[in-house]
Amino acid sequence: MTANGNEHVRATDSEASPGSAAPVPTAGQAVARTLPACAVLVVAMPVALWWLLDVPSEELRTPWWPALLIGLVVAFHVLARLARAPRPPLPQVTTERVHCALVTASRSGAVASDPQVRTAAGVTACQRLESAVYSGATLTGVLVAWYATPQPPWPAFASVAGALAVFHVVQARHSWSYLRALHTAARTG
Repeated sequence: MTANGNEHVRATDSEASPGSAAPVPTAGQAVARTLPACAVLVVAMPVALWWLLDVPSEELRTPWWPALLIGLVVAFHVLARLARAPRPPLPQVTTERVHCALVTASRSGAVASDPQVRTAAGVTACQRLESAVYSGATLTGVLVAWYATPQPPWPAFASVAGALAVFHVVQARHSWSYLRALHTAARTG
């Protein structure tokens, strides 16, 4: 061992098990941590819109409606950031290698042997799962708002929110399997 202890650090890093080098959250942890921000999208947004619009007269109750809506968006982003499951920083890995790792783990249950690819795929899988949950919550919030305040623009908003939800769910289709395979590989060492 050298005076600054670098050999010990290198030995520890090389002896680490596949999943222990980076604490990537499980799929359940990533999804559970989205719930506070989803509450803003599913509950607070429709309630605020219902309150803002006097439905019988179709008049706005306050001229400050943009400030309230911006506040809801800010609240969503703050809650999403604060509640997000802790994860390592995203390593610089090509998107092709990450995609290949996600698909391979989904089909065979095997994770990449390269720790950077493993970590990048894990972080990407968490991001994709969160995006799918948030887009589903947005669609739900839009549908609830449409029901509470039936106005002409809601079908267009629902169509856009639905298309985004489908896009994010399709993009996240391998993520759950990858995170399960990653944590199974970490336990079995």
